[in-house]
Amino acid sequence: MLFKALRVRMVEKEILQAEVARRAGMAESTLSSRMQGRQPFTAWQIEAIADVLQIPPEEWHHYFFDRAPGNKKAG
Repeated sequence: MLFKALRVRMVEKEILQAEVARRAGMAESTLSSRMQGRQPFTAWQIEAIADVLQIPPEEWHHYFFDRAPGNKKAG
C-alpha cells in the first residue's frame, strides 16, 4: 500500500482524505491521484498536507518518501 504511514496518520487525527485535501487547498481528486502514486507530490503539497496533519518537517521522509520494494540497500 502506498503512503501507508500517511493513511495511518489520517486515521490517528480522525480526518478524512477529502478534508485533508480541502484544508490543504487542493482538489480531492488531486490528493487521491498522489496517494495512489499516479502523480508525485509537489513540495508545496507536502508542506500543506504536513501542516494539516501536524507532521513536523523532520518526519516528512517517513510519510512521503517511502522506499519502493526492491530499492533497499545491499549490505
